[in-house]
Amino acid sequence: MNILNSGRFSMGSASAGMLKKLIEMTAEYAYTRKQFNKKLGEFGLIQEKFALMARQAYVMESMAYLTAGMMDRPGIPDCSVEAAIVKVFSSEGSWVCVSEALQILGGLGYIKDYPYERYLRDSRILTIFEGTNEVLRMYIALTGIQYAGKTLTEKIKEFRKRNIKVMWNLVIGRLFGSKPPSIGVIGQGGVVHPSLKESVEKLEQNVFEFGNTVETLLTRFGKTIVDEQMVLKKVANIVINLYAMTAVISRATRSMCIGLNNHDHEVLLANIFCTEACFENNYTMVSLQKDSPENLDESIKKVANQVLEKRSYICSHPLNRTF
Repeated sequence: MNILNSGRFSMGSASAGMLKKLIEMTAEYAYTRKQFNKKLGEFGLIQEKFALMARQAYVMESMAYLTAGMMDRPGIPDCSVEAAIVKVFSSEGSWVCVSEALQILGGLGYIKDYPYERYLRDSRILTIFEGTNEVLRMYIALTGIQYAGKTLTEKIKEFRKRNIKVMWNLVIGRLFGSKPPSIGVIGQGGVVHPSLKESVEKLEQNVFEFGNTVETLLTRFGKTIVDEQMVLKKVANIVINLYAMTAVISRATRSMCIGLNNHDHEVLLANIFCTEACFENNYTMVSLQKDSPENLDESIKKVANQVLEKRSYICSHPLNRTF
């Protein structure tokens, strides 16, 4: 298991290194290539792709750096969940970024005389080996839920028995505890740089709401949650984003405090990522609510079962009838 953990967490630094080189080559092409009397890099949609690649590389490297520090602590710390998180995020991020780079390069990305197409082939295997990302998502979610279940066992039992006192306390807690308590990492005596204040607030809000979400899921499903893979995937996605937000906030703060070159660029990347991750987490938590319009799990299962039952695509061709 330790060997697998090492392979998984190191994928963050390896993927980030690969993307750095790819960004360098692609940026050179975009800066020199002209189209419609403008440099390719001056177009907004191309700039968006470079921002995505830089952000993903920064997050991967930050997660790997944080996890490596945890693994270097005295004793034999269990960082298997963290290693799985780094592997899932880095492997999927690499595939997306390489695809975007090839979109910038156009036809050159498919010519074997250039190195670009190899990046695409090499990055595809990352989501498969060292444990498929589907399996790792189940591991991330269930390991965390197992811990939460031990903490909330008695409370959940009483709630499912319709214990009025427990139900009332839960309702009151949700009504008057909607604002997350500050954990003291910002402000006077805090450890996070003020330029990252809004990102920290988003992280605190997400963590607080995620705790309520997990409690609700355990109350609804109980032990059968192990069979709810679509739910577990969403839980894992939130955990991955929370860990990534923590990593970039920590790294950007350190860079600002010790005065590393381009530290303002790091803060910009961290704030962009945290804003997008927070939005994604909020949407995912809404979709985990039982009666939410965003919860499409049952519809997805129905479509899959119909396709599998017929073992084919079952929609009629639009030209089957021409009247």
